[in-house]
Amino acid sequence: MSMRVCIETWGCQMNLHQSEVMAGVLTAAGYTMVENLEHADVVIFNGCMVRQLAEEKVFGRIGAVADEKRKRPVLLGVGGCMGQIHGASLIRRVDSIDFVFGSSGHQALPDLIRQARSHRVAEVAEPSLPVRVTAIRKGTVTGMVTIAEGCSNFCSYCIVPYARGPMRSRPRDEIVAEVEELRKNGYKEVLLLGQNVNSYGTDDPAFGSFSQLLTDVAATGIARVRFTTSHPKDISETIYRAMAQSPNVCHHLHLACQSGSDRVLRAMNRNYDRDHYVSMIDLGRQIMPDLNVSTDLIVGFPGETDDDFEATMALIERVRFGTIFVAKYSPRPRTRSADLQDDVPASVKEERLQRVLARQRDIALEENSRLIGQNVEVLVEGISRSGLMYGRADDHRTVMCIGKAELGELVTVRVEGTSVSSLSGGILTQEHMEGSHDRHSDPESGR
Repeated sequence: MSMRVCIETWGCQMNLHQSEVMAGVLTAAGYTMVENLEHADVVIFNGCMVRQLAEEKVFGRIGAVADEKRKRPVLLGVGGCMGQIHGASLIRRVDSIDFVFGSSGHQALPDLIRQARSHRVAEVAEPSLPVRVTAIRKGTVTGMVTIAEGCSNFCSYCIVPYARGPMRSRPRDEIVAEVEELRKNGYKEVLLLGQNVNSYGTDDPAFGSFSQLLTDVAATGIARVRFTTSHPKDISETIYRAMAQSPNVCHHLHLACQSGSDRVLRAMNRNYDRDHYVSMIDLGRQIMPDLNVSTDLIVGFPGETDDDFEATMALIERVRFGTIFVAKYSPRPRTRSADLQDDVPASVKEERLQRVLARQRDIALEENSRLIGQNVEVLVEGISRSGLMYGRADDHRTVMCIGKAELGELVTVRVEGTSVSSLSGGILTQEHMEGSHDRHSDPESGR
């Protein structure tokens, strides 16, 4: 009987996809994947270090494995960004951990597990692009494809360059071939991943630009192409034109602004200012009027004043994001901002966080309400607990669908209701759609 492995993942979509790759490596080596640690002989935690809270959650889960170890033999491995940063110190710090690996340690997993059966071991190499492996994918509708690893921007608060290494683009032909494989295997959507996808090729001109890659991926004919996440300093009109000219590239852009204050942006080493950020959003919406923009924000960065925070609130009013992912600042090891005094009180950080969330809820409801009466194309992704089909519109908004459809089916939905987090409406039949207005086929929508 083969050893059973359970992988738990924290953090970004890149981590989720790396866990799929880990599962592919281990399955090829004869291991069996299971969903619950109670059924596993080996438990692997693919940990995140971007926020202190994510790190704390991993340590919290280690206790559950320690409990299981008291009942029967179980090996515990910790890896990913958390393993890369902490290395062998994790073994010294936590008795329950049997092996540690880094953010590029996928290929070594079978050997590490074999070693860990006799002694505790840590193997953390410099981050590198992994060898192509057939991933064991969780979903059947959307497939994730990494186009680049690492980051060379060194934002002062960010641990990614230390955990993932410098920016390293994958060969374009290899990426396109992987997308083509997804299409042939029945996947309807590809999600292109990278710390900064739109910086693709800046490390080596031989790879070409992100706009060229986007056009080539769209040309595979896969029904939908998405990408995340993008850096404001590398967004361009060329990328917007590539998005607009390929009908299967979705009109959604995740463009992390982090702050609306130029002073804070300089302290963060973001390499753009508020005016540049706003001008690039305006340009994108000029080319694609239906462009939905989401973003990341940090509140309570060291030295952030009330005026700095009000500048962030003003940016939210100006841009009117579809979604905001906001976090309270927490110092991360090795980063430059970790040497600064974390001088914004916890209560002030919390108050600012709640103000952002409250205003964003109002904006999201207002923007979603504008779509009532319009038709949107939805890729059906699943069934909710209430029995409704759900999926995402082209612009990444979640849509609850009244009617019947197959997973992976593209359907047209007439928007009849909205909430802060989603749209809702009925699935239209062909006869319903004749003569109806569909914003995605409107000549003025940029399509």
